[in-house]
Amino acid sequence: MTSLGAFPDEIIRHILLFVSPEDNLGSVQLLSRRFYHLADEALLWKFHCRSSFAHWNHEHRLHEKLTARASSVKWKQLWVTRKRTNTKAARLLDGILSTKVSQLKRLQQICQLGYDAKDFLLEQCHVDEARGDVLARRYYANSALDSIHRGIAVEIWSKYQGNPLSTRGLDTALGAFDMFVLHDQPQDLGYISETLDSLAAQIRKEVLNFETLTTRQKALCLVRWLRSKDLTGMEDERTNYRNLRNCLIGHALSEKGHQSLPIISSAIFCCVAERLGMTTSCCAFPSHVHATVFAPAGLTLDGEEEHNPDAELAAMYVNPWDSDDEVTLGDLRNRLNEFGWTQSAEAFLKAAPVPIIVQRLAQNIKTTWSTVQSLADNDPSEVEMKRLRIGHPDLNLEAAYYASMWADLMTKQASNFHWAHNLDAFLNRFALSWSEDAWIVEKYLIPLYDKFIEAYPHQRQRAGWENVRAILNMLENLDNRPPTVSRRYTQEIRTQVRYKIGQVFRHRRYQYVGIINGWAAKGTSDLPTPHYLTRDEADEEEGNGAQRIELLRRPPPKTYYTCLRPTVDRLRVAQDNIEIITDPSLIPDSLFFLAGKFFKRFDEATCTFVSNLKEFYPDD
Repeated sequence: MTSLGAFPDEIIRHILLFVSPEDNLGSVQLLSRRFYHLADEALLWKFHCRSSFAHWNHEHRLHEKLTARASSVKWKQLWVTRKRTNTKAARLLDGILSTKVSQLKRLQQICQLGYDAKDFLLEQCHVDEARGDVLARRYYANSALDSIHRGIAVEIWSKYQGNPLSTRGLDTALGAFDMFVLHDQPQDLGYISETLDSLAAQIRKEVLNFETLTTRQKALCLVRWLRSKDLTGMEDERTNYRNLRNCLIGHALSEKGHQSLPIISSAIFCCVAERLGMTTSCCAFPSHVHATVFAPAGLTLDGEEEHNPDAELAAMYVNPWDSDDEVTLGDLRNRLNEFGWTQSAEAFLKAAPVPIIVQRLAQNIKTTWSTVQSLADNDPSEVEMKRLRIGHPDLNLEAAYYASMWADLMTKQASNFHWAHNLDAFLNRFALSWSEDAWIVEKYLIPLYDKFIEAYPHQRQRAGWENVRAILNMLENLDNRPPTVSRRYTQEIRTQVRYKIGQVFRHRRYQYVGIINGWAAKGTSDLPTPHYLTRDEADEEEGNGAQRIELLRRPPPKTYYTCLRPTVDRLRVAQDNIEIITDPSLIPDSLFFLAGKFFKRFDEATCTFVSNLKEFYPDD
C-alpha cells in the first residue's frame, strides 16, 4: 500500500487544503520535517485565515496583507492568534452563563476583542435550539455583538471632536447609525462602502461617455440615474416619511424600494459623486437637505476656464430626493424668504460639515421616536414606523434613539456648555438599559467629560446619576456584588410566595405580559435591585396622602415580584396583580429573546422559562 509520503509535494499541498488547521497543527506537522515544511507554508495558512474567519479587526490591516506576498506575512501565527481569541471569547461567555457575579466585566472583555470575536459570536447567536442554555447563549452573544457594533460607531463619531468642520467620512458617519441596529446582519460599514463603490462603477459602465461630461452634466446625469434606479426618494411621503428605516443609509441601499429621507438621498448622491471624482457636500437647507456640487479648481461647472483665480468655486444644487433637475440658487433664496429666514440665510446655502449632517440625522431619529410615543395604542402605523429588516421593532427604536444621543455627544463639542444637556439625558438611559456599553463610555465619553469639567469647573459638583464616573462605579459595584440568596425554607414563605421564577403572567389590571425574575415574601426591601415601577402602579401603591403616611409607618406585608418586560429588566408587581399564563402563544416574541438575560431556555410543556438565577433563588 502506497504511503502518503510517496506522493509528490504538489499532491500533498492539495490534500492539506482539506485538512483542518487544528489537525494540521496537532498531527500533520509532527510527522516529519518534510510534512512540517509543507504544512507550514504561508499560502496554506493564508487560505486557512481567509476560510476560517470572515471578520477582522482593522488593526490587522488584512487587505494589505492579502495583497502582499504570502511569504512576507506570518499567516500561521495570525491564524493561531485568531483561534486563541475565539477560545478566550468562549471561556468568557461560559463564565457569563454560569454566574451573575462579574458578568458585566466578562461581557466587556468580549466586546474589547472587537471584530475578532464576531465570527464566534455569530455562531453563538444561531446556536441550536436543542442546547440547554439556548436563550441565554443567544442573548449574551447578541448583546456582546451589538455592543461591539456600537463601539465601532462611537469611535467614528468621536473623531469629529475638535474637528467640527470636517467634510470627510460622510458614508461612515451616517452608516454608524445602522450599526446600532445591525444585529447579526451583514450590512455593516464595509457593506455600505462596497455598495457605494459598486454604484459608482455601475454608472461608469452604463454611461460610456461619463468621464467626458462637464461637472454640471455629471451631476445631473448622476441624480437622474440614481432616481431611475429608485435609489433615492420615497413613496407616499405622507404615510412613510417618519419610518425609522428611512433614516438609515444601510437600509436605504439594501432594502427593496430604497426609500429614504431627503438627508439620506442627498448623502447617497454625494457619496457616489465623490467616488466619481466630483467635489460635493450636503447642504443643510431648512426644509430638507440638498446636495451641493462644486466645479473643479480653475474651471466653471460647464467646463470653461475660470479667469478669476481668486473666485470661489462655482457651485450648483440638486435635490436627489424628488427632482431630476438642478435647483437654482434663486429658488433656494426665495424659499428661505418664505420660511422667514432673512438673517444669516447664506449659511444654509453653504457646504455643511459632516458633524452637522450627523446631528441633523440624529434629530430626525428623535422625531421618529417622539412621533411613535405620541401615537395611540394599537395605531396601525406604529408597527410600520418601527419596522426594520430584523430585530424587535420596540427594541430597534430604542437602539436608534440611543444612537442619536451618542451621536450628539460625540459630534457636538464638549467645550460647549449645552453639551451637559445631552449628557444628562444620555446617562440616565445608559445606566438603566445599556450597561454593557460601560467600556465604550469609559473609552470615549470619560475623556470628553473631563474636558467639559475642565471648561466649566462648577460642574465638578455633579454627583450620582449626573456623574459619569459615579455611574460606572455603581455598575461595577453591582456587578461584583455577591448574590443575595432567597430560600423557600419555611412553610410560611412557601405559602406566602405563590409563584416561581420563570412563570409567565398577565397583569390583571394593565394587561401586559411579563416573566417573573425575582420575589420577596414580605414587602419590597428584599427584591432584586435596581427595580422599577410604572407611574400608574406607583400611584396605585402609594394611594392618597393619608394612605401614604400610614404606609410609611407600617409597610404592608404583601408579596412582591419583579418581572421582565420588553423595555424593563425588573419591574415591580404585587402578587395580587399576577394572572399566570399557560398558553405559549400569548407570550410576545420580544420576550423570548430578552428572557436569555435571566433564563436558559423555554419549556413549552409547562409554559415556563428555565431559571438561570439559581444563585439567587435555588429553590425555584
